[in-house]
Amino acid sequence: MSKRPSSIDRMPPEVRDWIGRLRDQGRTLDEIIAKLRELDIDALPSRSALHRHLQKAEEVAERIRKSRAVADVIVRRLGESDPDKTTRMNIELMHNVLFEIASRTSDEDGEPVTFEPMEAMLLAKALDHLGKAAKDDVSRTVVIEKRAADRARAEAVKAIDAVGDEKGLSADTIEQIKAKILGVTKPEPKP
Repeated sequence: MSKRPSSIDRMPPEVRDWIGRLRDQGRTLDEIIAKLRELDIDALPSRSALHRHLQKAEEVAERIRKSRAVADVIVRRLGESDPDKTTRMNIELMHNVLFEIASRTSDEDGEPVTFEPMEAMLLAKALDHLGKAAKDDVSRTVVIEKRAADRARAEAVKAIDAVGDEKGLSADTIEQIKAKILGVTKPEPKP
């Protein structure tokens, strides 16, 4: 998406940070420009350039807020007890961001958006990483669930053994109960 950076985008990062902080404090455009004059900034932006920059920043912030809300809903649908909600939320957020980037057809000036080869490669790489992250998340969840099921099965075996002994059940009856309910069978003795 090659296009000429705005006058504010060409400013040093610390100046752009000042602009953002001043706006977060509720300062007006005129107050921000006055502060930039106090700081003796070489190339002061025009009032309209500053307005466009702040408007664009607010639009980005709003899109991020919406993306987070969507991701939060998705995570809730996946289940509150999910062990790694943050990973899933990040994956969903990144999918949303990549979709936003890929679906743009024109910039704020109405110019068609094109991808440079490097940008297209980075977008493809990001999608690849997302796929791997999703796969890793599923694998991690499977391992966690298996560990929990094994632990629960072991505890249930102990409880059946204890109750069977307490109630005077034969060892064969206890083994049948474990096999029927838990699918646990007594290992065959080795010859």
